[in-house]
Amino acid sequence: MADTKPIEKTYLSVPYEQRETAKAAGALWDKKQKAWFAKGADVPEGLREFLPSNQPERPREDPRTAFGQFLRENGADLKDLPDMDGKWHRVALAGDGKVTNASYRGFLDGVPNGQFKNFKGAEEPLQWTGKGDAVSLEEKQRLSAEAAQNREFRERERANDRETTAKRAFGIWSNLKSWATPENCPYLARKNVRGYGVKLADDGRMVIPLRDDIGRIWSLQFVGEEKTYLKHGRKDGLYHTIDPNKDLKNASEKGDRLTIIIGEGYATGADVHNATKLPTFVAFDGDNLTATAKAVRDRYPAANILIAADDDHHLPERTPPLPNKGLKCAWAAAEAVGGKVLAPSFTPAEKDRGATDWNDLKQHRSEKGLLTALRESFAQMQREHVRGAEKDRGLERKLEISR
Repeated sequence: MADTKPIEKTYLSVPYEQRETAKAAGALWDKKQKAWFAKGADVPEGLREFLPSNQPERPREDPRTAFGQFLRENGADLKDLPDMDGKWHRVALAGDGKVTNASYRGFLDGVPNGQFKNFKGAEEPLQWTGKGDAVSLEEKQRLSAEAAQNREFRERERANDRETTAKRAFGIWSNLKSWATPENCPYLARKNVRGYGVKLADDGRMVIPLRDDIGRIWSLQFVGEEKTYLKHGRKDGLYHTIDPNKDLKNASEKGDRLTIIIGEGYATGADVHNATKLPTFVAFDGDNLTATAKAVRDRYPAANILIAADDDHHLPERTPPLPNKGLKCAWAAAEAVGGKVLAPSFTPAEKDRGATDWNDLKQHRSEKGLLTALRESFAQMQREHVRGAEKDRGLERKLEISR
């Protein structure tokens, strides 16, 4: 669905015993943020006493400042005060730049406390506990209102940045005149894949649009020696579609006879589509697989969804070991939409040469070898499905006998 413009909110610090007074003066309850707010920036006279800036502060350690210092001391690249709403928040590691390699969560209930998880470090998260007394109810309300307001500002700023980037992306895309092909694009030639709805930048890079379910372009990916995106562009739940045969146009008629494949990168998507001729969605990376799968499921509720996984077999071999992100993200996406996983299986020699995805497999075994491997993966998927169904039937029989 296209984004709708959110209302501007000013969050309030409302004591429980004064909730009816605040409500009568026009305050509204935000279930997600668990805080009261007033619509717009111009707060009515009857609600100004509840502004966080009008609440008395106790001379004590600010738990957000202390927790933020703890996070930075342990490697987090934290720019602002941390959100202490009990939810996990992704954060980059200092000098890393990837917001997928660490996360934290903080609590204001009772004595302030929190956890920090470095995915490149120890298996167990680091624990932090604030000093001094527990946060009073009044102070917690003030801190929660301030945190909600900061999130509101950040979300509004991010929405504005995304809108500006979307307009820029559309302008750039419209002015690109050449479609990318293996003959004019070094990346496509190196990967030995066709160009499906992708264009050529002046410097020879392939340009892929990131679209939503109504086809609007929100950002662009530029693919050469490296993969980059437009700054401040949206990516979550966006994708690139490969469907030259227009199978998705008649999706409602096909119902559960429609099969869709979703993969991480463009080369994988292009190769899997070329081998199977099935409509294919490119999610751009593993972190976006689940959001893309959900968007596809919303659009095609009866379709069979297959996730063409990457196999990051090298990550568990690191010291310290990391999860196999490609397989982990693929299984999470499949589970979220009732889909199935098509995972590549590499020989030891192919693994040693760095093969991790379906395009790598094709480069080692040719297009015929790719088709054979896809058939084997599909057969393995079917066998696992049958075993799972038999296990379920066995459980049902046991439950029936026990009644």
